[in-house]
Amino acid sequence: MKIKGLLFVFLILLFGYVNSFASTDDVTEVITIAEARADADNDLVPDLLGQTVTISGLVMSPNYQTSNHSYYIQDATGGITTFFAGSTSPELELGTEVEVTGVIGQYNGLTQLQPENGDAFTIISTGNTPYAPAVMTIADFLANAEMYEGQLVAFQNVTLTGGTWPSSGSTTLQVSDATGEIDVRIDSDMDISGQPEPTWPVDIIGMAGQFDSQSPYDEGYQILPRYYASDFAPAGSVPVELTSFSASVSGSSVELSWTTATELNNKGFEIEKNFAGEWTTIAFVDGNGTTNEINSYNFIDKVDNYEGSIEYRLKQIDFDGTVSFSESISVEVTSIPSEFNLTQNYPNPFNPTTNITFAIPENGNVKLSVYNMLGEEIAVLINGYREAGNYEVTFNASALNSGIYLYKIEAGNFVNIKKMMLVK
Repeated sequence: MKIKGLLFVFLILLFGYVNSFASTDDVTEVITIAEARADADNDLVPDLLGQTVTISGLVMSPNYQTSNHSYYIQDATGGITTFFAGSTSPELELGTEVEVTGVIGQYNGLTQLQPENGDAFTIISTGNTPYAPAVMTIADFLANAEMYEGQLVAFQNVTLTGGTWPSSGSTTLQVSDATGEIDVRIDSDMDISGQPEPTWPVDIIGMAGQFDSQSPYDEGYQILPRYYASDFAPAGSVPVELTSFSASVSGSSVELSWTTATELNNKGFEIEKNFAGEWTTIAFVDGNGTTNEINSYNFIDKVDNYEGSIEYRLKQIDFDGTVSFSESISVEVTSIPSEFNLTQNYPNPFNPTTNITFAIPENGNVKLSVYNMLGEEIAVLINGYREAGNYEVTFNASALNSGIYLYKIEAGNFVNIKKMMLVK
């Protein structure tokens, strides 16, 4: 068994070595923000510190500087600030999708992407709906603040416990909910200073940042509100906060999954589907009323004998009849894949769960397994008969240590292996 394991590892390494020469094209690989921020040692220093990377995401804030370019960029995996010294160009609007190349750096503990010039920014599209804030208690945020750094977050029902509301300039306030206290940094470049002081308590929305002048940069987390009108809202303004909404295709079914961080008077969700320009309600899923706990939901829509794009959205309904809509998401349904395929897991790096998708163009037995770097099989995710179609499997690695793992598919004569990284 040891010889077979070593042979397996040798073949994997040889496969990677050969493929490193498979293409000579100079292609810039876009990585996720989570990959750019990865910290395998948990020492608050990014693994890629000092290295040049390219990320893509949505602009989530106006510029925080009068003489420098400083925006927060967020994708589905995380957030990061971009800092370009000495120039405010290019000017970016909220919701603009950009691709940015720069060096991973840190300033007083804040991880940032540092572009070399304005040409490092490529605008992909404009007018996109920004990500909704992740709603949580202050205690929950501070328990894992590094995970939320660079992302839009919100705290409910907070009161002012320190500092004075600014008539001009910048200042730092201290606010508290029932669980803890945190700094709120009012930046003079925003439209907040000089506005009337809100009536406390309020709900506060802002970008999660850090300013800690001494290593190891494990304190000094703060929230930076972006706008006066929207980021200081009456307490209870955010009744239900979606932290995720996704769709995946498995065979002839579409599975919708969504998660809420908090709920207030939530009766439930109508699931709406758009085939040909008209939204139709296809199901209702009960909500959890009022809760500060994380709740996960799912619904499976059967799409037999259909091929093409399908769009979905959620219509959240309060007990008093108030409604709000989620962003719409779309999936591509193919009745029978044209070829075998194993995709890169997502997210990657991950902690502790990740999704693996594959496609099989014919019926047959499928085995999907996970191995450590010694070639030892440590998990079997699928082992049995499957009909032709597209599939997605969730792998939970909560019992494993951080490191690189391999996952392998065997379907008929098709065999493929890919790497994934677990970061705890």
